[in-house]
Amino acid sequence: MATIRQQIIALLRNEEVNALEISQLLSIREKEVYEHLDHISRTLSSQGKRLLVRPYACMKCGFLFKDRHRFNRPGRCPRCKGGHISMASYHIEEQQT
Repeated sequence: MATIRQQIIALLRNEEVNALEISQLLSIREKEVYEHLDHISRTLSSQGKRLLVRPYACMKCGFLFKDRHRFNRPGRCPRCKGGHISMASYHIEEQQT
Protein backbone atom coordinates (compact mmCIF):
# COMPACT_ATOMS: atom_id res chain seq x y z
CA MET A 1 0.00 0.00 0.00
CA ALA A 2 1.44 3.37 -1.04
CA THR A 3 1.60 6.27 1.39
CA ILE A 4 -0.57 9.36 0.90
CA ARG A 5 2.40 11.30 -0.50
CA GLN A 6 3.23 8.51 -2.93
CA GLN A 7 -0.39 8.48 -4.09
CA ILE A 8 -0.36 12.26 -4.57
CA ILE A 9 2.90 12.04 -6.55
CA ALA A 10 1.39 9.32 -8.77
CA LEU A 11 -1.65 11.54 -9.45
CA LEU A 12 0.53 14.55 -10.25
CA ARG A 13 2.67 12.59 -12.68
CA ASN A 14 -0.38 11.56 -14.72
CA GLU A 15 -2.43 14.76 -14.79
CA GLU A 16 -2.79 18.34 -13.61
CA VAL A 17 -5.08 18.48 -10.57
CA ASN A 18 -6.01 20.93 -7.85
CA ALA A 19 -5.99 20.37 -4.08
CA LEU A 20 -9.76 19.86 -3.91
CA GLU A 21 -9.62 17.11 -6.55
CA ILE A 22 -6.72 15.42 -4.73
CA SER A 23 -8.60 15.53 -1.44
CA GLN A 24 -11.70 13.99 -3.01
CA LEU A 25 -9.77 11.26 -4.86
CA LEU A 26 -7.75 10.24 -1.79
CA SER A 27 -10.45 10.90 0.83
CA ILE A 28 -8.37 13.33 2.88
CA ARG A 29 -8.99 16.91 4.01
CA GLU A 30 -8.01 19.71 1.62
CA LYS A 31 -5.89 21.29 4.36
CA GLU A 32 -3.92 18.05 4.63
CA VAL A 33 -3.20 18.14 0.87
CA TYR A 34 -1.47 21.53 1.23
CA GLU A 35 0.79 20.14 3.98
CA HIS A 36 1.75 17.20 1.76
CA LEU A 37 2.37 19.44 -1.28
CA ASP A 38 4.95 21.46 0.65
CA HIS A 39 6.89 18.31 1.54
CA ILE A 40 6.47 16.79 -1.94
CA SER A 41 7.88 19.95 -3.54
CA ARG A 42 11.07 19.68 -1.47
CA THR A 43 11.39 15.94 -2.11
CA LEU A 44 10.99 16.33 -5.88
CA SER A 45 13.65 19.03 -6.14
CA SER A 46 16.20 16.66 -4.61
CA GLN A 47 15.25 14.07 -7.25
CA GLY A 48 15.77 16.46 -10.18
CA LYS A 49 12.02 17.01 -10.70
CA ARG A 50 9.80 20.04 -10.25
CA LEU A 51 6.30 20.63 -8.94
CA LEU A 52 4.68 22.98 -11.46
CA VAL A 53 2.00 25.26 -10.07
CA ARG A 54 -0.66 26.95 -12.17
CA PRO A 55 -1.30 29.86 -9.77
CA TYR A 56 -4.47 30.97 -8.04
CA ALA A 57 -6.33 33.71 -9.92
CA CYS A 58 -8.94 36.27 -8.94
CA MET A 59 -12.12 35.59 -10.87
CA LYS A 60 -13.21 39.23 -10.54
CA CYS A 61 -10.17 41.20 -11.80
CA GLY A 62 -7.88 38.46 -13.16
CA PHE A 63 -5.01 39.04 -10.69
CA LEU A 64 -2.58 36.08 -10.73
CA PHE A 65 -0.96 34.98 -7.48
CA LYS A 66 2.20 33.96 -9.37
CA ASP A 67 4.65 35.08 -6.67
CA ARG A 68 2.87 33.15 -3.92
CA HIS A 69 5.08 30.51 -2.30
CA ARG A 70 2.53 29.01 0.08
CA PHE A 71 0.28 26.25 -1.19
CA ASN A 72 -2.85 27.06 0.85
CA ARG A 73 -5.69 29.04 -0.70
CA PRO A 74 -5.58 32.86 -0.37
CA GLY A 75 -8.50 34.51 1.37
CA ARG A 76 -9.02 37.43 -1.01
CA CYS A 77 -7.46 39.34 -3.87
CA PRO A 78 -4.93 42.02 -2.85
CA ARG A 79 -5.87 44.18 -5.85
CA CYS A 80 -9.70 44.28 -5.83
CA LYS A 81 -10.36 42.64 -2.43
CA GLY A 82 -12.66 40.11 -4.12
CA GLY A 83 -13.13 36.72 -2.53
CA HIS A 84 -13.74 34.58 -5.61
CA ILE A 85 -10.39 32.90 -6.24
CA SER A 86 -9.92 30.07 -8.74
CA MET A 87 -7.99 27.05 -7.51
CA ALA A 88 -4.31 26.52 -8.25
CA SER A 89 -3.44 23.27 -10.00
CA TYR A 90 -0.34 21.14 -9.74
CA HIS A 91 1.67 18.81 -11.98
CA ILE A 92 5.10 17.15 -11.84
CA GLU A 93 7.68 17.97 -14.49
CA GLU A 94 10.89 16.05 -15.10
CA GLN A 95 13.73 18.57 -15.38
CA GLN A 96 15.90 18.48 -18.46
CA THR A 97 19.69 18.47 -17.95
